[in-house]
Amino acid sequence: MDINTIINLGNELQLLTSANIQALNNIRFTLPFTEETAVELKDVVYKCPDDYILLFLKLLNNVHMETAVTFLVTFLECLCESSNFATAFATIGARHHGVDPVAPFTSLVTKQNVALLEKSYSVMGSLLGVSDATTQAKPIATLLDACLAHLGRGDPKMLEVAVHTLAQMLRNPAVRLLFTAKEGCAPLIRHILNNSNNVQLIYEIGFCLWMLSYCDKAIVSMLAHNTVALLHDILRNSKKEKCTRIALLTLTNFVRLQQRQHGHAYASEDLPDAPSVDVDAKPLNILGDMVSVGLVRTLQLMSKRSFGDPDILPLVDSLLELLQQNIENTTSFADYKQEVLSGRLEWTPVHKSEKFWKENIKEFENDNYKILRELSSILNTTQDTKTLTIICHDLGEFVKYHPQGRRILNTLEVKTKILALKGPLRRGGQQAGFALHPEDHGPEVGVPWGCLSLVTRHPASWYPFQRALTLHVPPPHKTHIHTRTHIPIHTTTLLAVATPFEHPFFFAAA
Repeated sequence: MDINTIINLGNELQLLTSANIQALNNIRFTLPFTEETAVELKDVVYKCPDDYILLFLKLLNNVHMETAVTFLVTFLECLCESSNFATAFATIGARHHGVDPVAPFTSLVTKQNVALLEKSYSVMGSLLGVSDATTQAKPIATLLDACLAHLGRGDPKMLEVAVHTLAQMLRNPAVRLLFTAKEGCAPLIRHILNNSNNVQLIYEIGFCLWMLSYCDKAIVSMLAHNTVALLHDILRNSKKEKCTRIALLTLTNFVRLQQRQHGHAYASEDLPDAPSVDVDAKPLNILGDMVSVGLVRTLQLMSKRSFGDPDILPLVDSLLELLQQNIENTTSFADYKQEVLSGRLEWTPVHKSEKFWKENIKEFENDNYKILRELSSILNTTQDTKTLTIICHDLGEFVKYHPQGRRILNTLEVKTKILALKGPLRRGGQQAGFALHPEDHGPEVGVPWGCLSLVTRHPASWYPFQRALTLHVPPPHKTHIHTRTHIPIHTTTLLAVATPFEHPFFFAAA
């Protein structure tokens, strides 16, 4: 297939004028395009884009030979790599009455020819990504539904086509809202886990997430599917800097939404009438999620590296600064008090902020230890494992930083309530000791002190510790804590241990 064949078909159908034939002769390039021929094609077409757009539309509306149509769409796919050309194509109807730029592609995206389907999706996605959503509402919904269907199927090729198309479409703010309403975030995010070795696919999914991060409702949906942890994994593990860059851009937008919840201005690129997130109904814990996965430490390490992409280090520094500023702003005692009184505790930055505990420890004495009493009350009423773990962590921090912490908690009978917590003996548990078990963690696990994992609460284990806790690690289990390691308790009466297991584990020291 070549330009001569297209000209002959056009003449047979009496479609072409002499000017049309001359225009086609000016783009007499052989497929596939090389880098040089692609540049030459664009240079020719961009001089008179409307003439070529009208010519291509006339041919696509009248030529039905699939090889010829595929040839024409291949040219358009190359041309639509330029956002200026895609915009000119999408808005041709405003300059030429009655011309619909999308109409030919609505039938092409139903073809069985994979090559034609792939290129038609790509061109249509490029056009709808810059189209007026009010005039192209039906094609947008149709193509979104088709892409979502492919996300749920097992065809690797069409998965790549669908993700590439979404990367084009989601440039449009109205498409972001519709995609979120159709619950598209979950299947998109799932493919990050299922295709970790496909770098280009991961990049394009990341690009989709970046586009979606300009939509508040989309961010809320993404956060519900562990997106912060997945993006953090990309930062830590990706060997491709383009994936690193897109993850940083997305996380930065997440932080800016948190800023908006705390009253900081942030100019969103969404539609002016896009519904905003109801902060009271859906409070977010974006910073807490980022702190809990170790993002701050990862950014600090990245800031000391060199990158070939000159944009990455400024993005790292900017995100790190944003995080540090906002963590400081959200670790006030007022924020902590509000969280405790709500009864819904999350791993927000305040819980693990050394600065918070040092500066606000005396605030816990206010109103006859109201906050401590509230924490003690929640211990009696909640069965939520995470809440219990956070409370015991905080009580441990109180004992650590308050000079009379041990006496105060004994007076409030908090220690008794913690010791009354019941839980099943898990596999790996020992009658008078504590053991990690490979089945609980997997073949390898690093266990830093902050999340020390102990696996028994058998009654025989409740005995006074003197100065250390002995941890038995069954060989050949690999861990950062060596066999029979002694962990100093110092003068802390209460030792609260957060674990990744089903239940938290709590211990008291003499």
